[in-house]
Amino acid sequence: MTLVFEKNRDIKKIFFLIFGIVFIVFVFTSDGHRYTMDEDMGAQMALGMTTLEPHPDFVEGGTEQESKIFFHMGRIHNPHNTGFVCSNAITCFGAQVAYSATEVPFIALNHYFHIITSDTHVFSTDDFPDAHYVYWRNSENPDFVFLELFYAPFFLALSAAIFFLVCLEHKFTRQNSIILSFVLAFSTIIWAYSNTSLNVVPTTFFILLGYLFFKKFRRLNQNKFLLPCSAAFAFAFLIRSDAILFIVPIWIFLIVNILKRNLKIYTLLVYSIPLVFSYFVYRLFSSYDSPLRYIIPEDRTLKSSEVLGGEITGLVLWSNPNIFPMLAATVGLLFAPGVGLFIFAPILLTVFFSFPDFFRKNKSECLLLSSFLVLNVIYHADMSSWHGLVAWGPRYLLMVVPFLLIPLGASLEKRNKKFMLLLILTLGALGVLFNLAYVVQDIHWFLWSVPGSHTGLFGLHVLGNFDYYIHDVVLWTFQFSQLTHSISKMFTVLQHDIYLLHVFGTSAYLVIFVSLLSFLFYLFRRVTKHNLVTTKNSKPVEEQ
Repeated sequence: MTLVFEKNRDIKKIFFLIFGIVFIVFVFTSDGHRYTMDEDMGAQMALGMTTLEPHPDFVEGGTEQESKIFFHMGRIHNPHNTGFVCSNAITCFGAQVAYSATEVPFIALNHYFHIITSDTHVFSTDDFPDAHYVYWRNSENPDFVFLELFYAPFFLALSAAIFFLVCLEHKFTRQNSIILSFVLAFSTIIWAYSNTSLNVVPTTFFILLGYLFFKKFRRLNQNKFLLPCSAAFAFAFLIRSDAILFIVPIWIFLIVNILKRNLKIYTLLVYSIPLVFSYFVYRLFSSYDSPLRYIIPEDRTLKSSEVLGGEITGLVLWSNPNIFPMLAATVGLLFAPGVGLFIFAPILLTVFFSFPDFFRKNKSECLLLSSFLVLNVIYHADMSSWHGLVAWGPRYLLMVVPFLLIPLGASLEKRNKKFMLLLILTLGALGVLFNLAYVVQDIHWFLWSVPGSHTGLFGLHVLGNFDYYIHDVVLWTFQFSQLTHSISKMFTVLQHDIYLLHVFGTSAYLVIFVSLLSFLFYLFRRVTKHNLVTTKNSKPVEEQ
């Protein structure tokens, strides 16, 4: 029992140290600003939920021309000025209520304690030569700067730490679980997305948390773990409805095991009830046609194009729209030079041998993990905006990334250790380089340029009645891939966009950053060198 106690205490320490290390790196490489309309809408609603005050542009009882879900977004984001009369002034934004709710603690912390103010750092042309960009950065709400600085680092660092526990649940050794956690954090697109506040960030965390409890249920066969599993998935669904692509496979998994008489039907009910409840909550509070958010005339149907600001033409392109567009999108999501998952995260190429290794001892779970990838790719390939640009890589597949790494643990324990570590080091280093190309500079402004302009990647082609256009060559060629151009700019005309580096200055920044990391790695080394037992060779405490 003493060894088991020591083991579990060490695991808790490692969990918090992984979180701390990843969190510090993410915060100290954060740009502290949003990129997209999606992020801005979520933050604006979160600010309203914090202060309980409507947006200044809100008109009580206004018409469609006065009371909008887009308010101040401007023509680029809402060219047809289409909106609906608000029934709730606080939630009158085109974002999920649950998504904004996850942002409220961060905004509230800065709003009421003034940690970052408009005087914390005033940008000038010494920071960036582009005066328009300087003006925009200085106009940012300090509450939103604080949000962007800490929001994604918090949730994604927690995701990396949760992933460590998930790997242990798969009976990988502690050492291999640690390796996989840091690979997830720094060698996949996770690091890049720590610079955003997009809703895929908290969704990834809640899906991983739900899967962790599912694994505990599988190992111990105790229904008590299914309730937090289902609750986590339910909240993920309230943030992003495509979380259902993870919920349904597990639901089917449980049904199959019930038919095999390995489980009782009561198990399915425990899993299903929170999810059914979340659906009704979604219809009431989060859906775009919610009566608690908008007043929609009976003779009108709310269309996604109206919510998104008018009919969008020319946004989405296929390599050849006449030949299997969905197949082209599928290939694009995985292998396109400008957006492909395996291009932006080369470490994931290991799936071609890690999944067969994992399959030999984990047939049912291998099928489950595969279904996550297949369903997400099929679903998003069928979308008009399948590429999700101008995000880094395929943002719609971010939630799948951790599940593609899990089988690599089987290969680490099955194949030649030195070869596997060399392979992970090589592919992982490429992933780190690609992430650095994103986090150290403002790709959206200085690479893509402003939508509708004739410069940057946006300027390759401007077409249609909406100025947000992405050309074929950006998706399908390395010559004009955002990855290629980002790496080139990083080594030639770098304009660093690391917020704390601007705030502290180079010397103070390096001293603080290096000191914090050194201290955490020192603690990490102390814990890991006292590794008394491994997950592989000892029973879980619950089984003692």
